Amino acid sequence: MEPTTPVPELETIEHLIETNQLAALRKQLAHIHPSDIAVLMDELDTADALMLFDLLSVEVASEVLDETGSPVRQELVEKVADERLADLLEEMPVDDAVEFLEDLPEDVSDRLIGLMEPEEAAEVQKLLGYEEETAGRLMARDVAALRRQWTVGETFDYLRSLEDAETLHYLYVVDRGNRLIGLVPLRKLIMAQPEATIESIMTTNVVSASVTADQEELAELVSRYDFFVIPVVDEENRLLGVVTADDVLDVLEEEATEDIQRLGGSEPLEQPYFAVSIFQVFRKRVGWLLVLFLAATLTGIVTSLFQDLLDVAVILTVFIPLIIGTGGNAGSQTVATIIRAITLDEVRLGNVVTAWRREVSVGLLLGLVMSLAGIGYVLVFFSQVGYEIALVVGFTLPAVVVWSTSVATLVPTLADRFHIDPAVISGPMIATIVDATGLLIYFSLAQQLLGL
Repeated sequence: MEPTTPVPELETIEHLIETNQLAALRKQLAHIHPSDIAVLMDELDTADALMLFDLLSVEVASEVLDETGSPVRQELVEKVADERLADLLEEMPVDDAVEFLEDLPEDVSDRLIGLMEPEEAAEVQKLLGYEEETAGRLMARDVAALRRQWTVGETFDYLRSLEDAETLHYLYVVDRGNRLIGLVPLRKLIMAQPEATIESIMTTNVVSASVTADQEELAELVSRYDFFVIPVVDEENRLLGVVTADDVLDVLEEEATEDIQRLGGSEPLEQPYFAVSIFQVFRKRVGWLLVLFLAATLTGIVTSLFQDLLDVAVILTVFIPLIIGTGGNAGSQTVATIIRAITLDEVRLGNVVTAWRREVSVGLLLGLVMSLAGIGYVLVFFSQVGYEIALVVGFTLPAVVVWSTSVATLVPTLADRFHIDPAVISGPMIATIVDATGLLIYFSLAQQLLGL
């Protein structure tokens, strides 16, 4: 369906629902793109969204169901009859149906699959048989497969006979064993003479993804080669399906969401937010919160080790938030940059020293600026304490900034080397480590400079 403009205002849709003008509402919906209908449903209250959904044809409703946000989707799963949901899943591309079912509790997913037509159910179960977060889970199996001996004219006859091919932007060539041996861009096929053979116009240098490839690896391939679609093969190079760019965009969004949640010190949610119970959210967060709690006790331990120093120079406690806050902020800036560089394969163990030197150089420059600001702050607002305390703060700030940037560079890179998601041990964890070690630097310099 082609999108049309303008999309009716939310108030217009609500008025039609409230006045029960269902015929007028159907007429309005017929001219709205399914993605825009999904947006409208996300903004309506639950009862109105369900009423609107009931007016949609199976074809449109299946697209809307795939596009709705998690709260509305959860309501639809609970309130719409299972038989209708099964019909909508049959209408969806298989890979989209699999993605939808993945987010449901296993008993609900199994129940819906059991209500689908045997052929569609078998396709869904086949994809669900592949490991999660692999190319096999994402691929569409309806793909046009050509033979090298066909002529261009014969190929067009074949293409006209297809009903459900996922995409025709690239046409893949296979041998008798269904092994991938080449590809023909549709544009090249259109421009070729009818009597030319596929073998004479195909490209044999085909980039493909293994069916067991991790979805991040798949996204990297699509990004590197700027493909709209990429073929998926098994260990014997047999063509199994294709993954399109829209699915890769979903992967990138999912991976970014996981990284953001991990950076906040929490295990990522495996289902949409509103589909997860309060206890599951608690379980995802409590483990890391306890770990961070234990790590934070290091700050108290360090402070207790220097209690005698603090008894003599109580004013040092005033500047503790300044010191650890600056170190934590500098570390957060660095870790965000480094994790992104690791994701893009720009920083790895082989060049970590070079990256560390760069960050230390930046840290020194930042530290000098913070040192001048810190000295000025102490002399202006705490002039009664003397220049000695100002020097302690002035020397501590660059040392803490350089140290925090070093930790934020090395820890994520080493984690990645040992196949640990860098985001898991970054963010709050690095900030906690920098807090404790920053205090150690602060008190040690104070002892030396104050002669205590």
